[in-house]
Amino acid sequence: MSFNTAVSGLHAAHKRMEVAGNNIANVHTSGFKSSRAEFSAVYSSSMLGGSRTASGDGVQVANVSQNFAPGGVITSEGRALDMRIQGSGFFVMSDAGSTSYGRSGAFIKDAQNFVVDAHGSRLQGYGVTDAGEVISGVRTDLKIDAADMSPKATGKMEQTLNLNAASASLGAIPRFDPGDPTTYTRVTGRLIQDAGVPPTDHELKQYFVKTEDDNWTSYILVDGVNPLDPTSTAPLEIGLQVSAAGRLSLTGPTAAVKMISDTELSLQTWRPAVNVNGTWTASPAPSPGPISLPLLGGGLPVLDPADPLMPRPVPTFNPADITTYTKASTYGVFDSLGMRHEMTQYFVKDGSNSWKMHTLIDGRNPQDPTSTAPSTASMLFDSGGSLQSLIGGQWLTAANNTLTLEGWVPAKPLDGNKPGGRWGANGAVGNADGIVMDFNKLSQHNAATGSSNIVIDGHTAGQANQLTIDKSGMLMIGFSNGLHRNVGQVMLASFANNQGLQPVSDTRWVETLASGVANYDMPGVGTLGSVIGHSLEGSNVTLTNELVELIQAQTAYQANSKTLSTEAELMQTLIRAT
Repeated sequence: MSFNTAVSGLHAAHKRMEVAGNNIANVHTSGFKSSRAEFSAVYSSSMLGGSRTASGDGVQVANVSQNFAPGGVITSEGRALDMRIQGSGFFVMSDAGSTSYGRSGAFIKDAQNFVVDAHGSRLQGYGVTDAGEVISGVRTDLKIDAADMSPKATGKMEQTLNLNAASASLGAIPRFDPGDPTTYTRVTGRLIQDAGVPPTDHELKQYFVKTEDDNWTSYILVDGVNPLDPTSTAPLEIGLQVSAAGRLSLTGPTAAVKMISDTELSLQTWRPAVNVNGTWTASPAPSPGPISLPLLGGGLPVLDPADPLMPRPVPTFNPADITTYTKASTYGVFDSLGMRHEMTQYFVKDGSNSWKMHTLIDGRNPQDPTSTAPSTASMLFDSGGSLQSLIGGQWLTAANNTLTLEGWVPAKPLDGNKPGGRWGANGAVGNADGIVMDFNKLSQHNAATGSSNIVIDGHTAGQANQLTIDKSGMLMIGFSNGLHRNVGQVMLASFANNQGLQPVSDTRWVETLASGVANYDMPGVGTLGSVIGHSLEGSNVTLTNELVELIQAQTAYQANSKTLSTEAELMQTLIRAT
């Protein structure tokens, strides 16, 4: 008889309704994964072998499979620890040494600052060092340390800085003065005569100033006045350039001065002068014609390449006078109390490949708040624009392309904002190891002077005011000083066979032999998904599908009931026949 067949059908329909009902009940459960009842046919076996006319013995539940497709997104407001997994993977939970796995990311912070779910199970992840670096490979209970951030004195500056090679040197050649031998390199002189009757002697002097390696400026005076204008004491000025091959070229008033050879010039015209009662004026005597200006003195070249360049004194540095420096850059640095101070670096180009750097903090000497004298260092570059060497100064120690500013005494005004008021120490100190200024990325190229990037440590104190989670699962505390601190990283688990996981209460799973052991890693690594904050993963139950399941299960239940009642009628007929 088919009573057992009908009963198995009733059991199957009931199981189908049971699974669908559970899905419907959890339609709003965060992280819930729907299930599906799966069935297989039952056939009896015979000692004599199978029969091609066997009708079967009903149905049995083969499996209740799980649907691990992602659920919808539930956006949350004001719940900083709400998170969902975008992609594959499971959150790892620990409860008194027992490990379970889930997709629901509704977490809170307990009284001990551990991250827990609503049932008190602790979220697992990776801890961090004091510097905020993840301690990978070591599983731990995630804990949020929301302690205030202590101030830190600045100890390091790393600058990506270019100094413009095309900037003019601030050092200027002194104004020529025939009475001051320090304003010219050398001088030659001789007596010349006018064409008067009788002729009169006049003193011709030619002064030479070496301005560049191959360039000279020559100043010509006759009787101490301009040879073209006897009423002027301004000299006749011409420029001379000597090539590497020793060839001479001439610039200036070429109508008055002509080049005869590489060693001789000619003054084409000259107006003799006469001193009348202390005033120079034109003499009635005519000029004798062109006058030779030899570039030899005692048989030696006047334009000697071995002569040093004329010194170019740099103007005295004054931070209030922009003509005394080439460029200034200001950065914020911090003392031990977290007070911010303005460090200004003033760069002065004092040669073709050399610069000076003057440093002031809050406009004061870094080591003496009562002084405005800067701490000064020198920078030398090679012909390719790379830093060749740093030369330290008082309180500035040079080593390995760095300058260490030592002994900083943080300052404050003692008379409020009164102009010219007194300054003194503010009671804080600088970093015990000084401020190390790293210039390994310093260059001198034909580009604008300025910093493209600068990294400075040190900060003021900060109070925790924000908790954020990034896609890698990193938990970060934000502080009122604008900084962040890593406090831990969420770990995710993956399995070789998700269908082998055993569902348990609280929307979790535990591993089994069928699932394989859990593999732990950071979000985003391998096949693991990323973590999205301020949202939850909803249930993946599709309500319309489950309602259809109920209708189909109900129909099957009714049909199997009909089979059972029909069998009962047949039995009654058989009994009455006997």
